[in-house]
Amino acid sequence: MTTKLFTKDILKIIGLGSVIVASGVFPNLPIALIATHKLFKNLDKRDLGRIITRLKKQQMISISEKSGQTSIKITDKGQNRLLEYDFENIQLKAKKRDGKFRLIIFDIPEKQRSSRDILRKKLEQLGFVRLQISVYVSAFPCKNEIDFLSHYLGLSNNITLLVVDHIERGQDLIFKKYQGLDY
Repeated sequence: MTTKLFTKDILKIIGLGSVIVASGVFPNLPIALIATHKLFKNLDKRDLGRIITRLKKQQMISISEKSGQTSIKITDKGQNRLLEYDFENIQLKAKKRDGKFRLIIFDIPEKQRSSRDILRKKLEQLGFVRLQISVYVSAFPCKNEIDFLSHYLGLSNNITLLVVDHIERGQDLIFKKYQGLDY
């Protein structure tokens, strides 16, 4: 039985570090790559070969040979594509509350309006509650996710994350959103 292969999975594996395979001939690369990573064991070798070839053609990876070993490395363009995949699939990892609120406050210039709009939409997708136009709150730890979003959108200097114990006004709105959670 073969496993369905996705380009983003191949990029993620290559992105973890360069892949070096003992393969002297490029057509054997998919076979050698399969041997290097257990996730590749049940993959269709032709699909893998097509994806590797396409990633190379799109300049997402670079392939070089030296002393009978083939090295596959992710390029800057490939790293950016990985960030896009991560951005699309980001979720809050914390599932339990710790009794604190995370306030996200931002002041983003009009010239970065599209990034600001994307940030707002992503915060709402992640389950943040909007308290004001540029103030969102979550009942869950979210530092890593906010750091990633601010870096990805190029807004690191415009976003502040506050951890607070109590919110005087607007707490009813938050309680309504997180109804049933222990406070």
